[in-house]
Amino acid sequence: MLLKLSVKNFAILSNIELDFNSGLTVISGESGAGKSMVIEAVNYLYGKRASVDDIRYDTDGSVIEGVFDFPESKKLKNLLEEFQIEEDELYIVRREIMQNKKSIIKINHRLITLNTLRTIMNEVLSIYAQSSQGDALDESMHINYLDKYIGISNDPAFKNYRKHYKEYRLLSDKISDLEYKDRNRLQSLENYRIQFEELSSLELKDNEETLLEEELDYLSNYEKVHESLSMIHTVLSSEYNPQGMLYDLNNHLENLSAYDQSYKDFSPEVMDLYHLLNELSFKVSSDRTNVEYDESRLNDIQSRLNTINHLKRKYNRTFEGLIELQNELMESINELDNINESFDLLKQEKDTAFQNMEKYAKELHQIRINQKHFLENRIRKELQDLDMQNAEFEIQVKENGFKRSGYTEVKFFISTNKGEPLKEMNKVASGGEMARVMLSLKTIFTEFDSQSLLILDEIDTGVSGQVATKMALKMRLLSKARQVFVISHLPQAAAASDHHLYINKKTDNNRTVAVAHYLDKNEHRDEIARMLSSEDITEAAQNNADHLISSFQ
Repeated sequence: MLLKLSVKNFAILSNIELDFNSGLTVISGESGAGKSMVIEAVNYLYGKRASVDDIRYDTDGSVIEGVFDFPESKKLKNLLEEFQIEEDELYIVRREIMQNKKSIIKINHRLITLNTLRTIMNEVLSIYAQSSQGDALDESMHINYLDKYIGISNDPAFKNYRKHYKEYRLLSDKISDLEYKDRNRLQSLENYRIQFEELSSLELKDNEETLLEEELDYLSNYEKVHESLSMIHTVLSSEYNPQGMLYDLNNHLENLSAYDQSYKDFSPEVMDLYHLLNELSFKVSSDRTNVEYDESRLNDIQSRLNTINHLKRKYNRTFEGLIELQNELMESINELDNINESFDLLKQEKDTAFQNMEKYAKELHQIRINQKHFLENRIRKELQDLDMQNAEFEIQVKENGFKRSGYTEVKFFISTNKGEPLKEMNKVASGGEMARVMLSLKTIFTEFDSQSLLILDEIDTGVSGQVATKMALKMRLLSKARQVFVISHLPQAAAASDHHLYINKKTDNNRTVAVAHYLDKNEHRDEIARMLSSEDITEAAQNNADHLISSFQ
């Protein structure tokens, strides 16, 4: 749900701030006043690619900001987590389109890419304009409508198909990779063996690099180490060493404890220190005797670390990555040495995966054939509600190539006039008819979508009379489940609205700017009267407007 929209220096919108509420908001106004630019601003927040042509003349750039209450959706929650956007009560989506530098996109002050914005906002809102034709004419979307309505994703066959389809694709890619390797087999084998011998000759061991660096650090600082050991030894082996002092101290504590029990607990602590210093003295004495400076060992370590670092740079791997690479090279060598066996094994696995994939694809295809009539009947009913009494609608389901959803191809066919044959929807429907089809689909699928905002941009163009009234009723019905914005010239749509936003333009400092305000009850009636009469507002037009408004109450 969009709560607030702020737009600066965006075409005719110089500086405009709009608050929005739930329900149905109709946006009306004179032609060219900026109604569509308001929706275009929201389209930028939806993920439209920026164009400097939309920046207001003689300004450095445009700023569009929307405050959203995102819908509750598991998918949306996962997306926000994936893109590291913290969950919040409200989300501020901001676009800055500049003349001479890249557009800036943010959600709650976090910079994101345009693709990320589109992915997230696709779960928040949808925009449909009659001129854009929309999903209803996109045949690739038809299977999505059918599957969503019959709930096919909940069927075990769907999950099993996806599993085996993924497995089949993975095995196909492996075979293609092996075929490529086979074409370059001899050269690849030689390269792999050279690299493997280079790595295996070093006999790299887990954690070896860390241990070598620690030993190198020790030998490089031998003089400091030896000096410190000598100083500690001198202190601990002196005539008045701390161990002796602690021993004497403990004797005095024991004597004192006989007369004052509060000193009794100190004695064990003192003796622990005494024993600890004795252990330290023994270790220091041993290390002074056994540790010697070994220049040859120092040189060996430096040489081995240099070799390791050279290979890390050469193969662009970490030390652990070099060990992994060695294992990978061994696997590749074995694979190429036994390439025929590898081919046979992969082809057998691929055949098995194909059989399983085909089995579940058939099940899905049959489910779609058996249940498509549920959606056909529902769409026919919705079209009849929108005064398309003679409309016939049919879903064609046929076999095609394997895809993520199966091998089913789905197409919507429609006949809008009695006696006319069914044809593909994009070859039959007029603009007004297409608007009614899309409105029908939106009405049906409102319960399936998590989107909290639907924008309809002049989809009622080309309709009037009873059809317009029925479309307005559908818009009002849609607004019960989500926020709906409608740009319309129809008085019926305005009369059905919960909020009526009027946009007009004026001249300010010799520049045209758009201004907007919500109409009060009288202004709302007068605007509908103007829509009805297309002339000066008369008392009769006002009475007709009152009657129209009351019909939607």
